[in-house]
Amino acid sequence: MRRTRTAGFTLLEVMIAVAILAVSLMALSLTMIRSIRASQHARLMTQATFLCRLKFGDLEDGFVVNGFTDDSGIVENKGDFDDPLFKNFRWSYSIQKIELPAADKIQSAATKLLQDKQKVGESASEAVGGPRSSSNSSASGGMAGGMGSFLGPVKQMLEQGIRRVTMRVLWNEPGLPDQKVEVVTFYTDMRRIPLGGMAGTTGTGTKTGTGTGSTTGTTTK
Repeated sequence: MRRTRTAGFTLLEVMIAVAILAVSLMALSLTMIRSIRASQHARLMTQATFLCRLKFGDLEDGFVVNGFTDDSGIVENKGDFDDPLFKNFRWSYSIQKIELPAADKIQSAATKLLQDKQKVGESASEAVGGPRSSSNSSASGGMAGGMGSFLGPVKQMLEQGIRRVTMRVLWNEPGLPDQKVEVVTFYTDMRRIPLGGMAGTTGTGTKTGTGTGSTTGTTTK
């Protein structure tokens, strides 16, 4: 009897198909793992931002009631959140007294700016054939001189009444340690501003409460 040969797959074809299937499943699993990690990271970022705003609220309440209570350069504090739902998060903040350049440096920069503007004006006048004027030079000198007596009190006011607050919320993720959200805000306390020290100002001033500045940025690592 004649044998009939039935169509089928050889062992080599089966091995190639299994290898292709294994590579495809591995790629699919890696994509799913990355998608899950990205979703988890986004959820933790949202929670950290919420917690950062929560801690800012606590600080603002203290500033409104007590104002700025420490005159040192930098005040730092850190801790954990009491809510067990946020046990994986930590917080830290620093309150920094701003330091402006010395009054003489500010005056020098302002004087240079006025002189540069004067030179530009004189160059434009000469270009059209007009005469050079010495009144602008004397006016610039008088303005710079009057600014010197004004910058010192203004510098003191700003340094006493403004604080730079940096808030950080930190956490760890599998494969991504030391994650954080950092927000910088400036607060003002009008009660700390020595209004009576201003040139030409009489009286002792009044307490007007506490205000907040605007958020200047958020950085994530």
